[in-house]
Amino acid sequence: MPAINEWKTRAAEHLRRDSEDWRIEPRQARLLILVPFIIAVVAAAALPFKDFYLWLVNEDSLIEWLQFACLLAASIFLPLITVYLVRAKRWGIAALYAVVTLGVWFLTGEEISWGQRIFGWATPESLNEVNRQGETTVHNIRGVQELVPAAMLLASLYGACAPLVWAAAGKRWEQLKNRRLLIPPLCLVPAFLLAAGYRLFRLLIWPEPTFVISEYAEAMELSLYLGLAMFCWYNLRLLREPQPGPGRNQARGLHRRAA
Repeated sequence: MPAINEWKTRAAEHLRRDSEDWRIEPRQARLLILVPFIIAVVAAAALPFKDFYLWLVNEDSLIEWLQFACLLAASIFLPLITVYLVRAKRWGIAALYAVVTLGVWFLTGEEISWGQRIFGWATPESLNEVNRQGETTVHNIRGVQELVPAAMLLASLYGACAPLVWAAAGKRWEQLKNRRLLIPPLCLVPAFLLAAGYRLFRLLIWPEPTFVISEYAEAMELSLYLGLAMFCWYNLRLLREPQPGPGRNQARGLHRRAA
């Protein structure tokens, strides 16, 4: 028990310091930790109620539109971040964010079938023959579809593990210049961790694509996209803050030493 209590204390301290570093209010950090679990529990609790469960996870229903909202937010934040990085002449990380921006734009379009179900156009015959859902999407094409879970797993594992590795490393990587742009806040770990856990469960324990288990992926994708959107937002918010000059940095360092 003392070891567990010590671990809890250290974890809480890491979370507090990390949230302060990101300018995240403690209440907001706690909420971001809880929301992915709420999403997971609500979706699981809906399983015995077929109509309600289908309303949650079906195409063009609640969870899918929440996914789109998160992706749309990220697709707005990412190019703005890229512009700030270009202006600061941080070319390497700006190029990385430009690539990620294109990827998220593509994912956002795919999430709503590029507007097909909104505007009601017909799927081209050549695409309809190879698309599992008969829609204007790439991720449902046979052959590509099998790559999507692997990509989701890698993205989720990175988002979950990178902050934990950073916290364990302590001050050894403290001076990493692009740390915030590459490593999400600790309070977003559950959002990525639950998505990664679901993908690992499907890969190692339940590979059979039964309807209920497969559709539960929608809830976990919402958790992942929420984590992505909030990660982008916090970075954009920090980049928009006035950058302190050398004199202010020196004064801040003197203040910290005096404290």
